[in-house]
Amino acid sequence: MATKQKDQLTTEDVLDSSSSNNGLPEPTTKATWYVYLLVMTVCISGFLFGYDTAIGLNIALFLVISGALTPIQEEFGLDSAVDKELVVGATTFGAIFGGLFAGMLLIWVASIVFIVGAVLIAAANNFACLLVGRLVIGVGVGIASMIVPVFIGEVAPKDIRGRLTILNTILCTFGQVFAYLMNIAFANVHEGWRYMFGIAGIPALFQLVVMPYLPESPRHLIIAGHQEKAKAVIRRIYGDQVNDQFIDNEVKAIQDDIAISKSGSYKDFKKAEHYRPLIIACILQAAQQLSGFNAAMYYAATILQMAGFRSNQSSTSVAIIVTIINFAFTVVAVFVIDRVGRRRMVITTMVTMIIGLIALGITFGIQQGFLPVQATCEGYASNCARCVIDTRCGWSISQDTCIVKSGHLSDIFDSPSGCPPQPHDQAIVGVLLTALVVYVASYALGLGYAPWLIQSEIFTTSMRGKATGISTAVNWICNLIISTSFLSMTETITTGGTYFFYAGISFILWIFIFFMVPETMKRSLEEIHQSFMKR
Repeated sequence: MATKQKDQLTTEDVLDSSSSNNGLPEPTTKATWYVYLLVMTVCISGFLFGYDTAIGLNIALFLVISGALTPIQEEFGLDSAVDKELVVGATTFGAIFGGLFAGMLLIWVASIVFIVGAVLIAAANNFACLLVGRLVIGVGVGIASMIVPVFIGEVAPKDIRGRLTILNTILCTFGQVFAYLMNIAFANVHEGWRYMFGIAGIPALFQLVVMPYLPESPRHLIIAGHQEKAKAVIRRIYGDQVNDQFIDNEVKAIQDDIAISKSGSYKDFKKAEHYRPLIIACILQAAQQLSGFNAAMYYAATILQMAGFRSNQSSTSVAIIVTIINFAFTVVAVFVIDRVGRRRMVITTMVTMIIGLIALGITFGIQQGFLPVQATCEGYASNCARCVIDTRCGWSISQDTCIVKSGHLSDIFDSPSGCPPQPHDQAIVGVLLTALVVYVASYALGLGYAPWLIQSEIFTTSMRGKATGISTAVNWICNLIISTSFLSMTETITTGGTYFFYAGISFILWIFIFFMVPETMKRSLEEIHQSFMKR
């Protein structure tokens, strides 16, 4: 009982010291150039995350499926859906292990890993080397996805922490857009896909050169016993707008939080103050992946071909627009994240995202029906939209039914959709694209960044590395499940059924998020920790 009272007193003292600021008013925290320098340099890993995921890691992502996949299919013999899913899953599998590590130094390691992986893939002369290269880069992606949001959360002033953290997501989505541009640039170059993959090593090399000149976060410096260095970093972060007393209070708040947290170990997750935020982070990371967004992006061009955009040029053009929408709404999120709040954004945008998923399921269902892949082309009978998705099959002009393309190419109906025009075609495509835009925009505003931002805010200093490693591993495990099952699911339960499945999973996770996720906007990391101790 005495121990409990002592713990309660310590908690109150910390709250007093961190929130009262010794009677001084809280200064208006504006980002200095130094903060942006730190954040932008570290966020190069975010750019590599997006670029390598788009063009080097998940080979079927965005434009790459219609640009790089064809020559790679020919060179490495990627014929079946399982082969493609294996190539996609290799990177994600590597990212799971990368997500299990933590520490500022690992940003350097991630840069080296990105460089090595880029070289391996660009120089690959067989399927095994391609898989190894993608596995290596996956480790770098896993490290970057875990450590960058944590570092930004530790150096950013709390009033603008959300805005700065989301810069990582912006650069990630910009990396995806840049991957499209590189695909276009090298589409007609002999073995251009090797250049696309190799270019990823350039920003990684730049980051590797610059990183040694950047300091660690104030929290890590205090843990290491370098209090004066921590004060100097805080001074450079806040600039001249704060006085020495404010900096001393910041240092004391960090020290008190570290003292209460003590030295963290995995056994500490038995305590409610640690396992509650861990559960929240894992649910958010699972929701980000199990919503099916990355599957939609990995196979964007394939999905659009399923929707009737049969040519690579048409599916690519629309896929680029989808990618730009993702980027644009991520930028919009920068201006609203610290005004609206993390919790409200996630809860609201998940509702519209689920509506978009249901609309996609209905639209694909109307267009294709719910007929799974058949053993023979004759099994599709009069269902042309489902027939032309199967690469073995095409629509017969003379017989007005589904037939095998091989040996009958002159009798195969040739149109943008591969099927005879129908009165409702334009309406279906319009609804599908609208639903896709709503889905992508909602994801970009909420689940696209919120899990990384919130998990960088809810863990104590001593547990942050371990907890972030676990939650990030959950993210990549769920990513692996989705990316290696999407094509198989569309063949088994159809495209429409797959999106209904994602909508159902998202709704279940939304319920958990609604009741469990707290608001962290404009609260210091120490104040957030105290709220979990009080529950």
